[in-house]
Order: sequence, then structure tokens, then C-alpha cells
Amino acid sequence: MRRREPLDLDNTWRHSLPMPMPNRPVCVTLDEALSQLERLPSSPRMFLWTDAERRCPPDWGFIASVRQGIPPEGIEAELDAWKGQYPDAWLAVDMRDGVITPSTNRILGDVLSDVGRPVLVVVSSSSDNEQWPQWVLPF
Repeated sequence: MRRREPLDLDNTWRHSLPMPMPNRPVCVTLDEALSQLERLPSSPRMFLWTDAERRCPPDWGFIASVRQGIPPEGIEAELDAWKGQYPDAWLAVDMRDGVITPSTNRILGDVLSDVGRPVLVVVSSSSDNEQWPQWVLPF
């Protein structure tokens, strides 16, 4: 028999992912990302899509998520140019508290799902209550 009452669904992910997959963003704090990247057999080249270069960890590249006078279409065009220039690099998107989220013409989730490579969504604190699954490497 078919159930008529609405399902009780959470907006959060119940299970983590062991590895980021292309077009499937994962959520992680910066400390978690740094420690898990160190554990990989070969470290990917990382770029942080953020509002200020000073927010980037050492050895990570910078992609501007907002620029004064540049419309969202221009920010997305810069991301597209980055994808062509660094085809093997991973993208980290800065969604921490106090950071201006990327200025995009489309919904950010759609933009991140179209990047075509692993994407880490960097948050300030526990990443188990976000709209993307948490990245947790198995031990």
C-alpha cells in the first residue's frame, strides 16, 4: 500500500564519501581538507575559490570568487578559464563564515556540479550538517 503522509527527510547527508568525485562536491573544514590531502598517495594541485588571496593555505592557488565591477558572468568565465588552464587541479570553494560566497549567475550548487573535477566545499565548523556530503577518508 502506498504511503500518504510525507516522508520525514533531513536536509543533511547521513553518510560521508571516502573520496571527492568529479561533479559531486563534498563538504569539509579547512583543517580536515589539509589533513586528508596529506594522506593521499599523490597530492593534487589545489585552488581556493575565495574572496581574498590571503585566505589561501600555502601552496594553494587563488581564484577570485568576487571582484569589484565584475558581474557574475565574468566570475563564472574566470572559473571556466581556470578549468581549461588546470585540467587536473582540484577546486576548493570557500564557504566559511565571514567569506563572501562566489558571485555566480547560476545557482552555486549547479556551477559546482558542472566543474568536472573534485570539488571541496570548505566550511567553518563541523561539515556534517551541510547540503553536500562530508569528505571522510577511511583509515
